[in-house]
Amino acid sequence: MDRGLVTLIGMSIAYVASLLGMLLALPVPVVLARSGDGAYDALPPAKAMAAPTGRPEATATISHSQPHDIAAALQAVKGCQGQYPDAAPCELVRLNDERITTGREILARVPATPHPLYLWEYRQQASTVFLAGSVHVLKPSLYPLPRQLSAAFAQADYLVLEVNTEQYPRAVMQQRTMAHALLPADQTLTDLLPAPLAQRLDRSLAAHGMSFTALAGAKPAMVMTQLTIARLMALGYLPEYGVEQHFLGLRTRQEVLELETLDAQLALLFDQPLSMQVQLLADTLDLEPVVEPLLADLLVAWLSGDDASFLDLFKAQAGDSVLSEEFNRALLDDRNPAMAKKILGYLQQSGTYFVLVGAAHLVGERGVVSLLADAGVEGRRIQSSEPL
Repeated sequence: MDRGLVTLIGMSIAYVASLLGMLLALPVPVVLARSGDGAYDALPPAKAMAAPTGRPEATATISHSQPHDIAAALQAVKGCQGQYPDAAPCELVRLNDERITTGREILARVPATPHPLYLWEYRQQASTVFLAGSVHVLKPSLYPLPRQLSAAFAQADYLVLEVNTEQYPRAVMQQRTMAHALLPADQTLTDLLPAPLAQRLDRSLAAHGMSFTALAGAKPAMVMTQLTIARLMALGYLPEYGVEQHFLGLRTRQEVLELETLDAQLALLFDQPLSMQVQLLADTLDLEPVVEPLLADLLVAWLSGDDASFLDLFKAQAGDSVLSEEFNRALLDDRNPAMAKKILGYLQQSGTYFVLVGAAHLVGERGVVSLLADAGVEGRRIQSSEPL
């Protein structure tokens, strides 16, 4: 699996996307054409096609001859929305020569029959904990989420996140991120990366509107994260539509708590040995072409509550090298006990807690749900057919 994608599913780092903000306001033209008249195929990259949600056969907006893929994708969606202002949100259906799985296609693969959700209910004395598995980047066509998630949130006194990034001004977030994400002053990416890897990285960064030179002082993990976020944004998956941001936007009376600290997450992501970071960056470039179908399959498994498929997909391309296994252990297994301990603490207090963690933390023998069961606390997994 693309290492950056693993991280974005297993760890709440959407705040790093704020560093890509300069890519979002490019004054570029939009060209309109019909999706079925062959005009799109004749256009040069960077190009993208968007259509109203649920209407991929409709006239589409095509954005081409843009500086990079993100500009093409964003302008295509913007132009489509302008063309269909009263329709459902537009979404990407093509990026260059790549076909993008639509939200409707993902949702069509979710069973219509009752199935488990990534939502557990724990009750103990005066406390209730709803434990939900999140995906940190989504697209608007995958909303609304299962109604049980909204019902659980509506009952909550507390919204519990991995990290409460909203407590920090944006400038502070960027400053603290950069404190972890930059190489020492006497070191650059060129010093760390083999020449062939540096050349591949340069091409990939250029396709997403970034440059090797501008990121030369960043650690490989920072480059990996930025590249992955850029790739997902170009495919229409945006941090602002992640599950955490969705519920933060719905918050009324709920107080926000956190399971971890910002510095702990930054250290985990950016303070790994540089040899590991270089390997993970290489993995990301190797697997870049399969991110779109892989993420679509993961979302189907997540929405279907299919733990076996989710785990298989999560592990399928995670790599079996010593460095890969070490990173996975640090990213997931090593963090789960502390998360479970915090949740056990909430169950000793009063009130209702809506706890959101990356879905990958909840499944498997070392997942949070299993750790809670080992501690003698059994939850009820909510089914798609159940009222809440």
